[in-house]
Amino acid sequence: MNKELYKEILNYFDKDLSLIQDEIKSLLLSDTNLNHNDLEDFGLLQNTAITAQGTHNPLGLNPDFQKEVLDFLFAPSKRLRPVTLFLIRDMLNFKDTEGKITKLAAALELLHSATLVHDDIIDNAQKRRGGETFNFKYNSKLAVILGDYLLSLSLKLLSEIGSASIFSYFSENVLNICKGEINQFFNRGNTIEIEEYIEKSKGKTSSLFIAGAKSILYLINEKNPVPNNAQRAILEFVLKFSLGFQIYDDIENFEAEYNNALNEKLSSDIKNGIYTLPYLYISQQNHLYDMMKPDRESKIYTKALESSICYLNNILDEAQNSVKTLENVYNINLLIKLGEVFKK
Repeated sequence: MNKELYKEILNYFDKDLSLIQDEIKSLLLSDTNLNHNDLEDFGLLQNTAITAQGTHNPLGLNPDFQKEVLDFLFAPSKRLRPVTLFLIRDMLNFKDTEGKITKLAAALELLHSATLVHDDIIDNAQKRRGGETFNFKYNSKLAVILGDYLLSLSLKLLSEIGSASIFSYFSENVLNICKGEINQFFNRGNTIEIEEYIEKSKGKTSSLFIAGAKSILYLINEKNPVPNNAQRAILEFVLKFSLGFQIYDDIENFEAEYNNALNEKLSSDIKNGIYTLPYLYISQQNHLYDMMKPDRESKIYTKALESSICYLNNILDEAQNSVKTLENVYNINLLIKLGEVFKK
């Protein structure tokens, strides 16, 4: 990963990312359901002293736990999904005067965080974003509820945007994520073809990127119609880039495992018979190879790594080429740079 190049992109959108953080923090710290006045109106809050003083919100999160959730949400991470939205916005030279794109980006980040919490339960993971996972620190029951809570916050933000089409994009792609997880469960231990791996990655990884891209194009089209060829090119870039990002992540985990670095998620995947691209290339060479006892000096390892990197760079090239057809009309420089970030 070209960290300096990505840092340049993050710095460019520093103000936008701060606005997302403010949006999420405001949402999390406010009442997200009935407030005290609502409860009084319905005759559901009898303790008038509490209501008058406003010292306690019976519907609020435990303050200490709330802080943990905020720390998790704002822990250092790539923020790729909102960054992709801002790149599209700037490429199309759109001014978000109503703040809808900020809400959209915040909703996307909350939904992504919800999937991470649920993923950690499935993988029985202990670490996430430099800290303990909620299922490890507490238990899976609380983690399930937290994931649902973050999903609810995401839906609340989407409702404030007020678009049935955007709701449809998100619901369709969340459905794809869930189907991907279910199918992965039933395919455990099966060595799949690389084409199947790509289709699985479209469901598990690309879905949220695509939901965000379709949503921002919908918002921009309401004000400034975007030509169909430009929309197709943008969506193709987002699809190919998101697949490239998944492959990059799989390669990083593969190299870490072979370097004897602690990577519990990867070990869990292999133990559960879930094979990523590098391991599929190993299986193609020798289906009897013991993946739980990797040999970094093996020619099989070297070829699998080289093949995976070649696939990664090719798909990122395809992502960049999809928008290069627009370079005479739009400023695509930052999109091209984003593709360069994850090449090896």
